[in-house]
Amino acid sequence: MKLSIIRLATWRYLLCVVLLSLVSVYLAKVSYSIIHWKAYIWLPSYLTASLGARLDRRPEHLIFVMVDHYEPGSGDAGFRLHEKWTKAFLPVASGHHDSYGNRFKYNWFYPYEQKNDQVLASLASLAYEGFGEIELHWHHPHANNETFERMLESALPWFHQYGALISSAKDQAPQFAFIHGNFRLDNSIPQCGVTRELDILRKHGCYADLTFSTIGTDAQPSKVNAIYYALDSDGSKSYDTGIDVAVGRKQSDALMMIEGPIKIEWNGHLNYGAVESYALPTARSIDQWIDANIHVRGRPEWVFVKVYTHGCQSLDIVEDGHLDSMLSDLRSACDHRKVKVHYMTARECYNVIKAAEDGKSGNPEEFRDYLLPKPRNLVIRPPAASANGR
Repeated sequence: MKLSIIRLATWRYLLCVVLLSLVSVYLAKVSYSIIHWKAYIWLPSYLTASLGARLDRRPEHLIFVMVDHYEPGSGDAGFRLHEKWTKAFLPVASGHHDSYGNRFKYNWFYPYEQKNDQVLASLASLAYEGFGEIELHWHHPHANNETFERMLESALPWFHQYGALISSAKDQAPQFAFIHGNFRLDNSIPQCGVTRELDILRKHGCYADLTFSTIGTDAQPSKVNAIYYALDSDGSKSYDTGIDVAVGRKQSDALMMIEGPIKIEWNGHLNYGAVESYALPTARSIDQWIDANIHVRGRPEWVFVKVYTHGCQSLDIVEDGHLDSMLSDLRSACDHRKVKVHYMTARECYNVIKAAEDGKSGNPEEFRDYLLPKPRNLVIRPPAASANGR
């Protein structure tokens, strides 16, 4: 009897040692991820947002936006890579429709520094055919507030000649969404140099920034899983915090930040809405995107999921069927949750957000063109590539 008690105590002791070892390994792995990927920048906001997500009503509509840091390169080589990507992309886009019959729509955030007329003319034609919209991506050189504004004023007309970044309305006002190259928005990383970048962008027609979310960089804002307004200041990284977009709350002096999802898995893995060769989307990823619960405050039944890719660098995402599978898995996940899917462009997404802000409810499908009209190249057939070359 005494021997049995000793054996039982020994087994209990060994079990406790094993459990403590496993817990230690788990905590070490999670801690490594938090430190290595600089998650400590946004962890407090993440925990707060996660708690709020549990208190909100379940979503009824999901607005899905896929943005591409579209960087095929300059010259003939860049155009050939673009053609290769397009050949793989078009059948996938044509084969997927949302809950309301809309074909999958794409967002080409094209980098001005590559300035390839052949590529931009081709993208403008794809936009005219209804496959998506062109927005602005830019790895601009180090600048200050004055020099950056002059550079932006020089850059926009090149896009405008192909009907991009310009409204189809009578005023033909500039309108564009922005993604900063290498995530260095508003001098968050010193190589940028521009501390009034948000205001300068907004002044020249930028309606929203879609640079984030990401991991492993000081540029990532501490505010996550949110749609918010960032007030600019003379300091760097003015967008680090902001005012949540909310029903009935107007904000006219700040730039809207539309973030993608961030989720921490139990094993310390970070899901940050990247769809890349090194971050292949899975059904689990999609569930986490939805569970991030990004929405306008007061309108939780409309959930927004923005994911990003580098299409030309991650060409196999399209060629090997991963994008096709992701879109199928997205529809399946939403059907299972009884959620309606809306494939939208960044502009359409912004319009729906503004409609929610104005107190609109019901079906977000009605608000695709609520405030900002279609860009010119969706209404008027764009010209062929400029004779000036690439």
